[in-house]
Amino acid sequence: MSDNDFMQNLKWKELAEVEDYVGIGMDDWTEKASKAKLAFAMQYLMAKRKKPELKITDAENLTIKELADLAGVEISPKEVTS
Repeated sequence: MSDNDFMQNLKWKELAEVEDYVGIGMDDWTEKASKAKLAFAMQYLMAKRKKPELKITDAENLTIKELADLAGVEISPKEVTS
């Protein structure tokens, strides 16, 4: 398992938070979910591990690179799969 593999590094609780954030269960991500919203939610949760005080509104105002650096992993919307 790679440290940069989002799906394998998310905790179950975090995965449920991603589902809540995007408003769609994981089984429907491939067809219905916004890939940008999925990538953001996953990266935000990984960044919160290093910076627990990070608020979602603050993360939304970071650049993609800034959030990736904080999360310690990079992911682009085209890479998000279920």
